[in-house]
Amino acid sequence: MTASTIQPDQLTKDVPDLSIILVCWNNKDYLEPCLHSLYGARLHSSYVVLVIDNGSKDGSQAMLREKFPQVIIIQNDDNLGLGKASNQGIEASNGKYVLLLNNDTILNGSSIDAMVEFLDAHPEVGAVGGRLINPDGSIQSCYNNFSTLHEEFLIATRLGELYRKGYPSNMTESRVKSVDWLCSACLMLRRSALDQVGLLDEKFFIYGDEVDLQYRLKRAGWQIYFLPDADIIHYGGRSLNRWRRRKLVYRGKMLFYQKNYGSLSTYILRVMFAGLSLFKLIVWGVTAIFPNWHEQASREFQSNADILKLCWKLE
Repeated sequence: MTASTIQPDQLTKDVPDLSIILVCWNNKDYLEPCLHSLYGARLHSSYVVLVIDNGSKDGSQAMLREKFPQVIIIQNDDNLGLGKASNQGIEASNGKYVLLLNNDTILNGSSIDAMVEFLDAHPEVGAVGGRLINPDGSIQSCYNNFSTLHEEFLIATRLGELYRKGYPSNMTESRVKSVDWLCSACLMLRRSALDQVGLLDEKFFIYGDEVDLQYRLKRAGWQIYFLPDADIIHYGGRSLNRWRRRKLVYRGKMLFYQKNYGSLSTYILRVMFAGLSLFKLIVWGVTAIFPNWHEQASREFQSNADILKLCWKLE
């Protein structure tokens, strides 16, 4: 059950350049510096910030009320997932553009303004994003082509790493470039494009929803662009451990294929994932007999068992 409330005295009939949507779930230690960086960025663009809290138990709500009273808060009783919570924020906002922003990011104003200016200058572009940077200064994967079965095999087996680090993404791109899809850690969307193709598909709890949305944008004729000079620090993966995250990533891939690529491709993908998971179950089951590896092997075994179940019955 969800009880969503918006602070009504903070709503405005004016249309800002940007509605900034952050979804929070027990991530106060990252949400606070993210908002400090945002409000300290001195954006030239007008903006309103909405935080959708998915039932956090870490004091996030109290922190927001005390330190960021200007933030519009939508409060959920439970964790509804990233897609559904993001849609709540989009529907409650009215900015010309929508910025989907992870709460484990650190922003600078020039990058956000550059994205707004790019959308202003290119009416054919439905979404834009910049370069994601790790805290140590290294570059993250931030855009990619739409999935293929060959690519998914190379990712799942990690053979793609023999081609290049970070496969399948090319993280050295230095040109403004049209791409298939961008990571939603900092993804700016044109509201009129969303009005045309619809919002995030809420069947995706997390992972895959942004790919599906941009797939629909591209099919509707909108362009998606990567801006290498618009950089954002992104910590990444702070709400979920890697085993829980792996299951949700695989679920997102299979849902995307099921929705967009047809029965045959979906069947092949699920058989491929099932075969690889079964092989890994055997390897980690044997590895678990060694005391120094027992804890990790047990986690890996359970993780691959979860994926195998998903391949049999996608839920």
